[in-house]
Amino acid sequence: MRLLLRLLLAMIDLGARLAPRSRRRAWRRQWRADIVHEWQWLSRTDAGVIGRATLVRRAAGALRHAFWLRGHVRRLEMISHDLRYGWRQMLRRPGVTVAAVVTLGLGIGANVMMYSWLDGRLRGLIPGAVDSNRLVAMNGVWQTRNTLNTSYQDFLDFRERRPATIDDLFVYTLVPLNMRIDGDPMRVFGEVVSGNYFDVLGVGPALGRMFLHDEGTTPNRYAVVVLSYNFWERRFAGDRSVIGRTVTLNGRAFTVVGVAAKGFRGAEPYLNLDLWVPVVMQPSLTAGGDRLSVRGNHWLEAMVRLKPGVPIARAQADLNIVAADLGRTYPADSFPAVQLYELWRAPSMGGAAVTAVMGIQLGVAAIVLLIACANVANLLLASAATRQRETAMRLTLGASRGRLVQQLLTESTLLAVAGGVTGLVFAYWTKDLVRAFVPPAPLPIDIEPQLNGVVLLFGVAITVATAFVFGLVPALQGSQASIVTALKETASGATTSPRRARLRQALVVAQVALSLLLLVSAGLFIRTLVNAQSVDPGFSLRSGLLASIDLQASGYDTARGRAFQEQLVARVRDVPGIEAASVAQRLPLGFGSSGDMSVTVEGYTPAPNEEMHVYYNRVGPAFFATMGIGIFAGREFSERDGDGARDVAVINETLARRYFPGRSAIGGRIQAGRRAVEVVGIARDGKYQSVSEPPRPFMYLPLQQWYRPDIVLIARTTGDPAARVTALQAAVHALDPNLPLFDVRTVAEHLEVSVFIQRMIATLLGGFGALALLLAVVGLYGVIAAITAQRTTEIGMRMALGATRRDIVALILRQGCSVTMTGVAVGLAAAFAVTRLFRSLLVGVTATDTISFIGTTLLLVAVALIACYVPARRAAAVDPLQALRNE
Repeated sequence: MRLLLRLLLAMIDLGARLAPRSRRRAWRRQWRADIVHEWQWLSRTDAGVIGRATLVRRAAGALRHAFWLRGHVRRLEMISHDLRYGWRQMLRRPGVTVAAVVTLGLGIGANVMMYSWLDGRLRGLIPGAVDSNRLVAMNGVWQTRNTLNTSYQDFLDFRERRPATIDDLFVYTLVPLNMRIDGDPMRVFGEVVSGNYFDVLGVGPALGRMFLHDEGTTPNRYAVVVLSYNFWERRFAGDRSVIGRTVTLNGRAFTVVGVAAKGFRGAEPYLNLDLWVPVVMQPSLTAGGDRLSVRGNHWLEAMVRLKPGVPIARAQADLNIVAADLGRTYPADSFPAVQLYELWRAPSMGGAAVTAVMGIQLGVAAIVLLIACANVANLLLASAATRQRETAMRLTLGASRGRLVQQLLTESTLLAVAGGVTGLVFAYWTKDLVRAFVPPAPLPIDIEPQLNGVVLLFGVAITVATAFVFGLVPALQGSQASIVTALKETASGATTSPRRARLRQALVVAQVALSLLLLVSAGLFIRTLVNAQSVDPGFSLRSGLLASIDLQASGYDTARGRAFQEQLVARVRDVPGIEAASVAQRLPLGFGSSGDMSVTVEGYTPAPNEEMHVYYNRVGPAFFATMGIGIFAGREFSERDGDGARDVAVINETLARRYFPGRSAIGGRIQAGRRAVEVVGIARDGKYQSVSEPPRPFMYLPLQQWYRPDIVLIARTTGDPAARVTALQAAVHALDPNLPLFDVRTVAEHLEVSVFIQRMIATLLGGFGALALLLAVVGLYGVIAAITAQRTTEIGMRMALGATRRDIVALILRQGCSVTMTGVAVGLAAAFAVTRLFRSLLVGVTATDTISFIGTTLLLVAVALIACYVPARRAAAVDPLQALRNE
């Protein structure tokens, strides 16, 4: 046994030579102690043959450990060496380092910023909700429409008959409310929700409780309200005694029963809501009477929570069985099918168009990053040219090409990490930039991009990919040198091999092409923005004031409300500086700027499966004169079109042409809902929801006949509209000192809503395009300057043989123009293909607009020529004698 111990210890002593030198002594001491300890234990237990075999196996394991340790420590030492050497190289070349880090930081930061805007929407996040990725929006399908909302009665039936593939569903809708606590009323925004709203979302209380089951079933019985955490802190200063207090909403007393958990803002991802009330309280809160019992009134958004692991297609098929049964039972009031949408493309949340806009911006940022990578790759190729002797000596002394590639990639990784950190700082500073694009709106819009774990992980992935993209090619090129080539190029004064020069030129071609793609896109959207701002919206009003009024909250019934609206318009018209005034349910080109209804037209026979849905608005007398909307035939509404008079309507040109072909529309009759109206006027076409929409049938109804308590007051002003706000408020308070005005804004501010998407895209594309142009020009300048320096001897010979400075400048410019025009050709081809993808967002300009293509091309070529002229002029100033002496 002792002999075996001596043999095994000798084997450990020999095996120590396999361990790395830095760990050899500690390894030998540890393993000798382990073998001796094992031998002593076996001696005490008299383990026999099995014990000896165990001891031998233990010693063999020591040898395996020595092999593993040698390779592991060697790799760690190599990585540590590469990191230290790479860090010294960065400090040795501060100009290259700063340029590369800033360039990469801008590219990475732009991508992280744009992804932070897109992250929550792509993942269908509802802040504060549990497993919101299992939530989908449900809309009704009727013939060619698949965006119908849900009635309360349909919701009850769907919930009662819900299939096993879904957990539950709830309904909700946004409501503006007047709240009075102690003093003057204030405008708040909330949702009326089904009683299971918080349960399905998985949102608990921060204080008090959420709705009980009974509070969501009996109409007008349980006047309770849950406050949002932000509103509780803002309005009640976090007072915990708020539970049980009474607040007045639209004239009805409600009891505060709870405060929602911190971070939950509602089912609308971009709105910061104040409170929630049970949907069964709708008759007490909103205009239009009792909507709960009317199955045909589709006014609620519906959301479904899927069972874990259930695909959306299966849940939709199961819900369609329920919908088909309801459609057969209530053919006039229920839709026969449903459509489920992921939240990122749900119509109630802006649809796929909003996500597409954000996706376009992220794609633009990615192009900027590619240009930045090409620029840094050029910098590293230029730097590698000065290290050819070092690389050749390393290869001669036995370093493998893989080892050199690892070293150079480590240096690139250090640059990428520094650029990634810079980019994250840049993204943190600019993530809230999206708020600058939010137009004035009568909604609590609150967009809060977050640099959360997912966004940071995206940033890390971008950084790693960036290191690979810009570092691999220079590393492969830099590891190809040989000692003979290096010495020859050093002796001749050459700084770059022809292969490397061609590679750098190819990178510049890519930069120019991508820059031109961005510039053309920016030009298209800048022209779109100009066109959108100059598009005729169908009304001439530009200098005016708008203010919202809600009479229901102040206790006005229908008769008193009609009288008040008449008196209000008359009094506002007498205010100095106000030329005309009227009221309307809503304004064109705003959020929620039109509703629609099914109609039938007397004398018109619809085609099979033709849908006759007409958008409409309710307006007061003199609305067309105040807005500056032309009347082509007939008349507009007047004071005599009030309650008790025959029902009338004014239609637009498109409706008249479509439904009254070959006959006069004046005097025609239209069945609108349950009421028949007579056409008394034809107004010019306009833009109702967006400036890019095609002409659509539209109908105006007199507000006095189709009464609404929540209206918009419109005042045409002279001079500065903002100067008339105080006088306007005084006129309203003279009629009712307790009636507040909400959302007071100018017409110019209102019109910003219609172009905010085009403004956002144009601004970001313009900024990214300018950055891309700068990077491309820097890259082009660097390449031409390097090529010029490489040809110094040649230039000296040419000048010695009689070439003039103009000849030298032309020679260098031709080379620069060759690179530029190649990039332009590739960029134009890419632009022709890519710009077609977003032609639906353009206004008044085609995706192949000649001005945008030619203008941006000339701009890029002009700037590129300037970048080439500087090194060309420097080359022309070379002293030929000095150049030949260097040779």
